[in-house]
Amino acid sequence: MNGKTIYHVCLGDDEHYYFGSITAIYDKFTPEQIGVSLSRLWSFGITTEQPYRNKKCVIYRGEIHRKKTNRKPSK
Repeated sequence: MNGKTIYHVCLGDDEHYYFGSITAIYDKFTPEQIGVSLSRLWSFGITTEQPYRNKKCVIYRGEIHRKKTNRKPSK
């Protein structure tokens, strides 16, 4: 991972959650809540062109776009 990947989990029409990794999804939800196990998501291979879909959720993979700054590192 390059730190730019984001996973967008949609539950129903109005619940949206964002995570930095697939495993982080399971810190908030159980496999029963989203209807899929961690191992299944890994084997599915979510891409930007191919989101994971089931009856309970849709999981998209995207990239965060950030503005470059000229900030100096903190000491």
